[in-house]
Amino acid sequence: MTNVLGGLADTGGLIGFGSSTDGVTIGGGTITLSPGVGGVLDFAFVAPRTGTVTSISAFFSVTLAVALGTAVTIRAEIYTALAASNTFSPSGAFVLLTPAIGPIIAVGATASGTAVAGLPVAAGEKLLLVFSIDTAVAVLTTVEGFGSAGISII
Repeated sequence: MTNVLGGLADTGGLIGFGSSTDGVTIGGGTITLSPGVGGVLDFAFVAPRTGTVTSISAFFSVTLAVALGTAVTIRAEIYTALAASNTFSPSGAFVLLTPAIGPIIAVGATASGTAVAGLPVAAGEKLLLVFSIDTAVAVLTTVEGFGSAGISII
């Protein structure tokens, strides 16, 4: 994940419920998953029925030791797309992980969290979980690691 100039050129990693990729640009607000050479395949979770996402839990573990200028908070947010679309938008359902990471980051450092959500979803709607750095740091900040998460739909 990278944060540059207070959010102007952010990148984040995302989880496709069984597969993942990193370096995805999230600064523009939407993510388009597309097949083909160099494209990120659409591996989003498909809602099996109409309901409401009532909670989200996430975990992050650092895999590369680095020194940052400041501590950063990891954010995990659900992005949604209509059933016939590959363009995902932030839903507003997110969790901020604690503790903050840094400014000195050791391999194996972790952060986690759980948050209540009230996100309505329709049967067939696609869900994607996006991890990013939730900070207004005005310098380059990179955190490497892996994330996992779970959501409750009732």
